[in-house]
Amino acid sequence: MPAGLERIDISLLLWIHRTWRCPPADAFFLWISDVRHFLLPLGLAWVLLLVFGRAPGRWLAVMLAVCLVATDQLASHVIKPWVGRTRPCFVVAGVEALLPQANSFSFPSSHAANIFGAAWTMILARGSRWSWTLLVALAVGLSRVYLGVHYPSDVVGGAVLGLACALAVRAGATSLQAVRSRSGAVTPRQAPVRRWRR
Repeated sequence: MPAGLERIDISLLLWIHRTWRCPPADAFFLWISDVRHFLLPLGLAWVLLLVFGRAPGRWLAVMLAVCLVATDQLASHVIKPWVGRTRPCFVVAGVEALLPQANSFSFPSSHAANIFGAAWTMILARGSRWSWTLLVALAVGLSRVYLGVHYPSDVVGGAVLGLACALAVRAGATSLQAVRSRSGAVTPRQAPVRRWRR
């Protein structure tokens, strides 16, 4: 990262970490950053889509699953080891992690990649009425900066990765649906061949 952008990144991190700190904000960001609070409602919603969502709901459930696998694997096992950025709580003076944290890589934020990927998948599949999910994604992303375990650019990188994966999954689903529609289309019956009598 260029030195100028890195200074801005650290300055924004320190501003959030120092000026936003208060007990209610600590409690809120700790809660929303914990993925365990989302597992049950999201898992139930996913099952309901499969069981009662008919074809559109099943397509959405599959798209969400594929997108989450893609964002998580790319962020955690491909990009993070390649970039090798250390979390700020271990290298930036004055930044303390507010939750137990292993000395692992920072860029991009897997939390941000996953939640933004899910939000964009919902919006691309179901329309702008699901735009509120971006507010949830933004809150989760901010929580990672507030808690001292990610730089702001880590969250931005995760959000971009989530959007890219959602777009790719949407494009793939659209192509598959088009192929299925063509292969399942009813072809017009051929006119009977007239046989001339001798």
